[in-house]
Amino acid sequence: MTTHRLKLALIFTSVLTLAACSEEETNKDVTMVDKEKQMDTKAESMPKELVAEPVTQAEAIEENVKGEVSMKGSIIYKDLEGGFYAFIAENGDRYTLHGLDETYQKNGLVVEVKGTPKPDMMTFTQFGTVLQVSSVKVLDTSKVIDNLQTK
Repeated sequence: MTTHRLKLALIFTSVLTLAACSEEETNKDVTMVDKEKQMDTKAESMPKELVAEPVTQAEAIEENVKGEVSMKGSIIYKDLEGGFYAFIAENGDRYTLHGLDETYQKNGLVVEVKGTPKPDMMTFTQFGTVLQVSSVKVLDTSKVIDNLQTK
């Protein structure tokens, strides 16, 4: 059985080697003139110069606001990687909050938060999607737990 596999491997290797050699033979017929024509064609399809198109600050802000969301939920403190404040929305979605003002950094605070989700941003927290906070409205302070961290 092993000699049969060895013969098949030898035949397969021989066929591949012959195929590669025949391909090299056809490429040898290309002249320098042909190669120059190919290079000219490639050069024509390339852009002549790179031009940066300026964007005003108002346009950049408008583009950023388009993806803004508003949701209600709780801010919680997670003691992971030095600690961070997270947000669990009423529907159960999880977010890592970026740009949360110190005023709202309270474990258990129920809020309505507005912000822009950043699904492509990676963090060490690995706690849901990053949410760049733009505004926070406090709804309930009765569930705030002082000096107690959520595991």
